[in-house]
Amino acid sequence: MRHPRLSQALVLRIDAVSNAALAVFLLAATWDGLYDFFGLPLAEPPIYAQLLGAALVAFAIVEWALASTPAERAVTFAAAVGSAIAAAVLVIWLLLADTDLDTHGQIALWSVAAFLAVAAVVHTVVLSRGRAS
Repeated sequence: MRHPRLSQALVLRIDAVSNAALAVFLLAATWDGLYDFFGLPLAEPPIYAQLLGAALVAFAIVEWALASTPAERAVTFAAAVGSAIAAAVLVIWLLLADTDLDTHGQIALWSVAAFLAVAAVVHTVVLSRGRAS
């Protein structure tokens, strides 16, 4: 039985959708009730979260548009590096900062950190498979 392989194009498109979803959340940084619901700290000032949301929208568009093109390796590499750095920053912040997060916030942010770390690994795996082919 043959196991399906994740292609770079599929991984980029899945990542584009996840980045777009996170972007919507960040763009809503002025909606305090949303952040309270998830037990997350409010972005102060919210403009920084919204600017990151705008950048993630742009990156999601790039990922989607360049999947299945000769540029997909470079975009996959950029996504791997960005996901790894973001996961590391979030883990360090969660471990060292005085966050005053409730349980929901801790679970939410540790889940995001884990997702980012897994995304970095998946991007790296599909890159290494592409090089070996």
